[in-house]
Amino acid sequence: VPALNALGLTVPVSPDGAFYAWADCSAHAASSWDFCFELMRRAHVAITPGRDFGAHRSERFMRLSYASSMAHLQEAIERLRSALTALS
Repeated sequence: VPALNALGLTVPVSPDGAFYAWADCSAHAASSWDFCFELMRRAHVAITPGRDFGAHRSERFMRLSYASSMAHLQEAIERLRSALTALS
């Protein structure tokens, strides 16, 4: 979660009891669907757009699973960092 926050993908509530983080991506894009698609294309990291989980401000958010090894999570963060740098 701290690594996501450092990338500007703000997690407003710390996860408790699940392996998912709900991150605000509105600083990077107007559409979470478009943003997630672009991250898949550029970083090869699969992230689910918020609209798949409800209607309230869903275009601002995306859902990330962190049910993986620390090595895989660190690799994903580095890929996201590179993709976000390329997008800005």
